Amino acid sequence: MNIVQQLTEWTKEFLPPHLFLVDVEQKQGSKKIAVYIDGDTGVRIEDCRVLSKSLNAKLDEMEFETEPFYFEVSSPGVDKPLVLQRQYAKHVGRELMVKLKSNTELLGKLTQANSNSIVLMFKDKKKGYLPNATQKEIALEDIAESIVQISFK
Repeated sequence: MNIVQQLTEWTKEFLPPHLFLVDVEQKQGSKKIAVYIDGDTGVRIEDCRVLSKSLNAKLDEMEFETEPFYFEVSSPGVDKPLVLQRQYAKHVGRELMVKLKSNTELLGKLTQANSNSIVLMFKDKKKGYLPNATQKEIALEDIAESIVQISFK
């Protein structure tokens, strides 16, 4: 088992039920490994610290790998796409840029999220989001990438 697989396994063991693993990522040739976690109501710095400490202790105990590397534990951040169904629920009410596998891009407000699909509401170019705006249900399997849009209004 390589280091990424091992960190993935351990992370799943260590996380409490309200937190979940999004990804463990190591770029080709890099000594840095990023462990991304998320939570149903967000992730606190303390959550990252506790997990990092637990992973470090396990790595020391197992004397895993002889080559030096370093890892960081964090939330995915606003620039990372949503990759798990569980991430959508906490973003209901926020604007998403959704890229479909058919190469179509949709921008809209996330109004619903369930285990199989999401619903986007589209805004009127002049009046913004209206209560009777057009909505579209999108199957999660049709989504290539979804990115939360940050508004500074």
